[in-house]
Amino acid sequence: MMMLLGALTASLAGADGGHLHRTTIEHRGAPVTIDYRASTALSTRQTGMSPPTRTGGVVRCAWVARVAVERRLGGADGLSRVVDTGLQLKGSQPGTCTAAKKAIEREVAARGDEVRRHVLAVVERDRATLLAELEAAARPNAS
Repeated sequence: MMMLLGALTASLAGADGGHLHRTTIEHRGAPVTIDYRASTALSTRQTGMSPPTRTGGVVRCAWVARVAVERRLGGADGLSRVVDTGLQLKGSQPGTCTAAKKAIEREVAARGDEVRRHVLAVVERDRATLLAELEAAARPNAS
């Protein structure tokens, strides 16, 4: 059995280069804009073999798209950090990973609703942490 490992970084479907959720909260009387963006890191693994002297063979490409959700405060130049890496999309395509690249991209894009739901759940879970971080950053240093 022949194995080939490959990696490709890609963004999930969307004109903005990934799924984006923007919200504004009030903190100490001032509005703070927060963007949450989902991006993927795609790993592929090719299994099987196709002998050069024979037609056919059994070759498959297994893939995993790991979704990361990044939080950015205050626009493009604001502070950012990854707040979640828990979602993994998995699948398999017949043929080599190189030949299956477009089919994999379509399959990941077709699961965009799942990613959007995940981003919204991350936003809800992150709210308390975000407020605590904003409070900690606003406190004067005790020296």
